[in-house]
Amino acid sequence: MSNRCYPMLFSPVKVRNTTLKNRIMSAPNMLFHTIDGRPDDYYIGYIEHKARGGAAIVNLGEAAVCDGGRHVPPMLMTEENLTLYAEMSAAIHEHRAVASVELTHGGMNVRMQYNTVGPYGPVDCTNANGVRVTGMTENDMEAIAEAHATAAEYWLRAGFDAVHIHAGHSWLFAQFLSPFMNTRTDAYGGSLENRMRFPLRVLKQIRERVGDRMLITLRQSGSERCEGGFTPEDIAVFLEKAQEYIDMVEITTEMWEMCMPTTYMPWGLNVGFAETIKRTGLVKIPVFVVGSILDPAQAEEIIASGKADGVSMSRALIADPYFPLKSMTGAAADVTPCLRCMNCTGNDNERRHFICSVNPLIGRESRLGFNDDLPKAKHSKKVLVVGGGPSGIQAAVTAKKRGHEVTLCERSDSLGGVLRFTETDSLKNDLRRYKEYLVRQAENSGIKIMLGTEATAELAEKLSPDHIIIAAGGLPIVPDFIKGHGNAHHAMSIYFEPETVKGDNIAIIGGGLVGVEAGLHLRNLGKNVTILEKEDSCVRDAVFSYRRGVMYKAEELGLEMITGAHCGEITESGVRYIKDGKEFFLPSDSVFYAVGMQSDEKPYFDLFDKAVFVDTTGDCRKIGKVADAVHSGYFAALDIGVM
Repeated sequence: MSNRCYPMLFSPVKVRNTTLKNRIMSAPNMLFHTIDGRPDDYYIGYIEHKARGGAAIVNLGEAAVCDGGRHVPPMLMTEENLTLYAEMSAAIHEHRAVASVELTHGGMNVRMQYNTVGPYGPVDCTNANGVRVTGMTENDMEAIAEAHATAAEYWLRAGFDAVHIHAGHSWLFAQFLSPFMNTRTDAYGGSLENRMRFPLRVLKQIRERVGDRMLITLRQSGSERCEGGFTPEDIAVFLEKAQEYIDMVEITTEMWEMCMPTTYMPWGLNVGFAETIKRTGLVKIPVFVVGSILDPAQAEEIIASGKADGVSMSRALIADPYFPLKSMTGAAADVTPCLRCMNCTGNDNERRHFICSVNPLIGRESRLGFNDDLPKAKHSKKVLVVGGGPSGIQAAVTAKKRGHEVTLCERSDSLGGVLRFTETDSLKNDLRRYKEYLVRQAENSGIKIMLGTEATAELAEKLSPDHIIIAAGGLPIVPDFIKGHGNAHHAMSIYFEPETVKGDNIAIIGGGLVGVEAGLHLRNLGKNVTILEKEDSCVRDAVFSYRRGVMYKAEELGLEMITGAHCGEITESGVRYIKDGKEFFLPSDSVFYAVGMQSDEKPYFDLFDKAVFVDTTGDCRKIGKVADAVHSGYFAALDIGVM
């Protein structure tokens, strides 16, 4: 009997001449720092953090093989940069992981700001950005195949053990495999045999160049998820041929909302494709699967049931790079859950500050000088944290880990703050898991927790803290500019005061995230919900990729959204609003509003002089999202005890 938890997940597997220490691959993603095509210390620290956490394979993401194929800022494959990439492979190897790099060519979907030629595709067409695409000639195919082989050899020289070829997400290989995108009438179009001819040619050329010196793995979409598109059975036929050249395949999917699934998508949404491919019996190489693999028990079941041979994780290992080690050693309850909020993808490669909502450390290991284990403070202090929401809990737990004596006061009878709404929300299951994780961390940390306790000036004087962190949250803005606003309730009342939801016809004034997600919850319960938004679009306060997921769910559930609607009056029976200069009346049994929040500053002014250092975090400092709350709490705690 194995002495490891999740014995199948943490069993080794042989891939060609390489033994993987477990069945977890850190999937490639677009999250990196480059400066003029050179990886910086932030990127190297980020990659090493993944390897230190215990994944068997660690991938660099999005290394375009040539000009004309770039979707993101380039990682230039020059002699000058070779030493830096060798540092990256060394950082991975030092933690007994396999170093891999994803090779990409975006084909018709490249971003031209990163290229001087292109875009190219299977046929002449115009892409989604309105750019003219040139159909590839035989010479173009040979040049791109040669570019893949040359790139693989370059990364071999840099010390990498594997190249991971991107054949999914509507990139170039998927464009050739797709009967929709590939309408060629020559030997490279038409039948499946013809459509897979170019991808097989590239894989063959890579294998001939690197021989047995390197693993070749494939990121392959298992389905186009549409009528008439390629199917898992088609992909099994392709992989039967491709396995002559490749050593392992990772199954992903087409369709944007499924490639980057938000919290509104199911877990493990590609597992069925991997299972179908394996059951054909055509594919003899290991089959891994990616797509919202978020829990070790889930991963164990996938492997133990034979649906796949391993799992690939991207965002789960950003939220917590130590997911593998914690799971293997029986500490799965301490794995920081991923929210699938898309903050990482929304702040990835556009020269912005990389953000994970729940992991303030990831991506800034180099600057902070540590990987996960918090350094002890120079001086231990008595700390009072006011507020038991995400910012307060993060601040309190971080301060306790750094060696401070921490008391947390929460005026309600339970921890979680505004995240307690997830206890009744019918859709935000990932965020509920995170709320439960935060509460568990606080209760197990040794912090003194005082529930049902208002942090008054008298209490602060009694506790006599050296440092106070105020994380008292925010207050809803009441739309007193709308006549009859007293006939409505704030959207959070839907969760905390369910008796305010009367009848089946619901109006919500305000089409930001709070309003729309409350509407999705009620619509999921069968209510008829209409969002009234004064701007010309809804969910403007979400990052692009999460917004797409929200809007996709809204369409699926039939949530009605009226934009350009200026509300003038709320009555007992509905809402009057003006759109395009005309007045309308929306009959409603219940009306709610979500027109913004404001910081609750009163606790700060009550306590600002009750300790030498008094800080504010979360919505108390500035209205934001979970990421703002968690990050501000974390870094406020890092500043305690430096003097």
